[in-house]
Amino acid sequence: MKLKLIHSKQSPNYALGRICSLEVLRLVSIGAYLEWSNEDGVLLPKKYLPDGVQVGDKLNVFIYHDNEGRLIATTLQPYAQVGEVALLDCVSVTAAGAFLDWGIHKDVFVPFSEQNDRMQEGHSYIVYLYVDHVSEKIVASAKLGKHIGNKLPDYTPGTEVQAIITGRNDVGFRAIVDHSYWGILYFDSLDAHELNRGLSVKAYIIRTREDGRLDLSLNPIGYNKLLGDAEKLLDLLKKNANKLTVGDKSDAGEIYKQTGLSKKSFKSAIGRLYKER
Repeated sequence: MKLKLIHSKQSPNYALGRICSLEVLRLVSIGAYLEWSNEDGVLLPKKYLPDGVQVGDKLNVFIYHDNEGRLIATTLQPYAQVGEVALLDCVSVTAAGAFLDWGIHKDVFVPFSEQNDRMQEGHSYIVYLYVDHVSEKIVASAKLGKHIGNKLPDYTPGTEVQAIITGRNDVGFRAIVDHSYWGILYFDSLDAHELNRGLSVKAYIIRTREDGRLDLSLNPIGYNKLLGDAEKLLDLLKKNANKLTVGDKSDAGEIYKQTGLSKKSFKSAIGRLYKER
């Protein structure tokens, strides 16, 4: 399974392993040189050069090192960028480590020291991409605990986030939120959804726990409560021959006495049931 992530953290120009908007400095027979932090610029090979490009144009390109260790640009979109998490396929294993397909010409390297168990060709792994401070090359790590959850989240309840499913435990599906934090989607809030490992989903913050982990919902805050209220009202209707002695114009106290719902919740639940007729 190859996962292309939708939401990426915004990054400045001249960022290795990120998509950058770079100006074309000069056109040459082998492609174009784009602005970079060095004097010569970075090469965009001819096969990736869009038709009609002129000096001064800006191009969105991904920056990495080629097989010769040279800095190079490509217009290909990787499945993940530096600072992100993705489920990637292992395409080869060597004496030095494993290589994963991440959507560009050169596969990304995973040293044995960054593997939990020895990776196997043909298997898929959730990894975090980063720039190794020693080699200054882009590498991947399956040891997610080294890179995820190292700072406290600062979300308000109801905030929309991107969550990548990493597995399941006894109570729900574990997830990585916005490539940075640990979260969980509880089984009892999923309406029988089955979430596969590596799937990227839109989720909403319910709360931040004391341990810094995030409780998540697939539905906006308030939606689960509305579902519960509507189901409660539907059960009452079934028990009373599809009739209720209260309506949205009734006294709030009488509505609560008959249904156990506030007048506001009662009206919202009625509205949902009408929509689903």
